[in-house]
Amino acid sequence: MSTNLQELEEALLVVYQKNLNFLKENFFDIFQEVEQLSLDINQGNYTEEYSLEVVNGYLDILNLKNKGYYYATNSYVDADHRASNVDNTNNSSFDLLRKQGATQYLAYPSGLTDILPVVDFVNRKVDLENIEFQKIMKFMYIGVGLGYHLQEIDKKINSYTTLIIEPELEIFRLSLFTTDYTIFNEGNRKLFFYIGDDKLKRHNAIRNFYYYHEYMNYNIKYYMILQNLDYIKEEAVEFFRNNYSFSFPYTSVIENVKRTVEFIRHKDRFLVVDYITKENIFKNKKVLLISAGPSLDNYIELIKKYQDKFIIASVDVILRKLEKHNIVPDIVFSIDPSPLCAGYLKTEDPEYLKNSAIVLLSQQHPEVMKLLRERKLKYYFSQFSQVVDEIGYLGSVPNVGTFTFQTMVYLGAKELYLIGNDAAFNQETGSRYSTDSSYTQVENLNVNLNDDNLVSREDIVEVKGNLRDIVKTNRSLLEFKYQFDTSIAHLSNYYKYKAFNLSDGVLIDGLSPMKQEEFTKIAVSNKISSFDTIKSFNNITKIVDDACYEDDIKIINGIIQRAKKFQKFKISSRDDFLTKKLDMMIWILERSKKLSIDLYGNIFLQYTALVDGYINFAINLKQKDLYTKENLEQLSNYWAKGVISVFKDMKDSVSK
Repeated sequence: MSTNLQELEEALLVVYQKNLNFLKENFFDIFQEVEQLSLDINQGNYTEEYSLEVVNGYLDILNLKNKGYYYATNSYVDADHRASNVDNTNNSSFDLLRKQGATQYLAYPSGLTDILPVVDFVNRKVDLENIEFQKIMKFMYIGVGLGYHLQEIDKKINSYTTLIIEPELEIFRLSLFTTDYTIFNEGNRKLFFYIGDDKLKRHNAIRNFYYYHEYMNYNIKYYMILQNLDYIKEEAVEFFRNNYSFSFPYTSVIENVKRTVEFIRHKDRFLVVDYITKENIFKNKKVLLISAGPSLDNYIELIKKYQDKFIIASVDVILRKLEKHNIVPDIVFSIDPSPLCAGYLKTEDPEYLKNSAIVLLSQQHPEVMKLLRERKLKYYFSQFSQVVDEIGYLGSVPNVGTFTFQTMVYLGAKELYLIGNDAAFNQETGSRYSTDSSYTQVENLNVNLNDDNLVSREDIVEVKGNLRDIVKTNRSLLEFKYQFDTSIAHLSNYYKYKAFNLSDGVLIDGLSPMKQEEFTKIAVSNKISSFDTIKSFNNITKIVDDACYEDDIKIINGIIQRAKKFQKFKISSRDDFLTKKLDMMIWILERSKKLSIDLYGNIFLQYTALVDGYINFAINLKQKDLYTKENLEQLSNYWAKGVISVFKDMKDSVSK
C-alpha cells in the first residue's frame, strides 16, 4: 500500500469513528443499524452491494452488481458544482406560505382575523417577485451519496435545522467514512436523520423536523442528489399539504375548549381512561366497523342478515342507509364539529337509536346537541384534547373511520372487521361514498393519472389494492390511509388485536385483507352473548365536576394588560424587536403554566407559530428599506394586538 493511500485510509477511519461516536450519542437507533450491518458484512452474513473506491484521485461508490459508479466523475468537483447551484433564494424549496391562486401575493387565512394585518403587511411591503433570504432556517437533503455536496452546500447555507434522508443504509454507512455529520448538530443547530425506506417512519422524521421550531416553516429549502429519489420529495409535499397549520387553527381549538366546558356544565358524561382500561367491555366480542366507502354496497344485505352476530360500530354519515335496511348499530361515532353532523344523525324514526351509544368528540356543534337532547338519545364524550386531566385523553384524528377503529381498540376489541373503509372511490362510477349516504361526491376517473407535472389533492393515482392488485384513488382519499397507518403503528405498541379489512379499496398496512366468502363463514359460525350497550358505556363514563375558572381569568387579565403595554414599546431594530418579543413570549408561557387548562399555553404557541411564520419571513429578507422603525413597530403592534385577542377568546371560553 502506498503512503498516500495509507494516509487516506487512516483519515477515512478517523472520520468514520467520529461519526460512530456521534451517532451513538445522538441517534442510537441508527448507530445500532450501522453496527449490525458492519457485523453482518464482517461475518459474511451480508453480501455488499457497494464499495468505496479511489478512482483517478477521487473517491466514488462502485455498484458491485452492474459495475457502475455512483458519480462517474470527480466527486469533489461534483460537490462544488452542486453547491454553486444552491443559494438563499426560494428556488428549490417548499414554499409553505399559501398564495392567492396563481399570483405572488399571500393568501389571507380564513377565520384568523388576528393574523390578517401581518399578512397584509407582507403583501404591501415585501417584493414577492424577488425573494432572497438573509439566512436559510431549514434545509432538507434527500440522498447523501458520499456526502461531499452536503458539506459544500452547508458551507454556504449553514441552516439552523437540517433533515437528512437516505433510503439505503449501505450507502449511508459508506458516507460515514467521508462526511463529518457532527457539523450539522453543533452549537444551536439541530440535525434530524432518517436512514431507511419505511414510508411511515420517514413521515415521522419529516414530522419531527417540521414541528421543531415551527415558526421557521415559511420556507424549507431542499436538495435531491438523484432524480430517482423524487418519490421522497413528493412524500414531503404530501406531508406539508396534509399538515398545513391553518387546517386546525387556534381559533377552532379555543371554540372547542368552550364547547367542552359547556358540556361539563351541562352534566354530560365523558369517557374515563382508567374505567375503560378496567372494564375492557369488548374483550370477548367480534366487532364490525362500518364506514361509508363505496364497497359497503356489496355487504349491506350480508350485514342485515348477520347483524346480531357482531357488535356493530358505525360512522355517522352512513346511518340513513343502515336505517333503510333495518340495521341498528350498537355504537355510532360522530366527531366533526360541523352542523352537518346533525343531518347525519337525524334518522327517520326518532326511536331508531334509542338503545345505541353515540360517541362524540367534545367539539360537537350546538345543532348536533340540540337534536340528541330533544330525542333523549344516549351520548358520551371523548375529550377532543386534554382539557380535564382527571378523566384522561384517548386522542383525536380528523377521520371518523380511523377514530372509530382506534377507540374500539381502546375499549377492548380484539377482533375487528372493517367494511366501507376504502380510501378509494368506486372503480367504475367514481363515487367516494356508498349509495344512500348522507353525503355524496363523485370523482372524474380520468384526471391527471400519474401526472408528474402537477401535484394536487385531486390527482388520480394507482396504488396497491386490498382485494385487487391495483386500485385508482386520489391524494385526498389517500390521507385516510395514512391516518390509519399512523394510528395502527401507535396502537401496535400497546394493544394486541386482529383486524381484517373487507373493503375493496386501498391496502392498509396492519389490516389483513379478507374476502366476502371468508367473512360469511365467520358470521355463520359466530355466537354472541347478550350485550347491554348503554349499561356498559355508563360503566366507563362519568359526569365531570364543574371547575371554577376565576383564578384563570385573573391570570389571563394580567397577560392582556401586559400585552397592551407591549404595544407602546419603541422598536429600534430587528434584533430589538425579536428580543422584546421573545422576552414577552417567555413571560406569557410562564404565566400560562399557572392556568388550570394546560391547553391554553399550547394555544398561545399555536398562535405565535402561525403569525411568526409571516413575521419571520418578513424580517429575514434581503430587501432595502424594509426594516424601518415604522415598519418594525407596525409588526410589533400587530403581534401584540393578536395576543390580546387570543387571550380574550380564552377568557370567554371559560366565563359563565
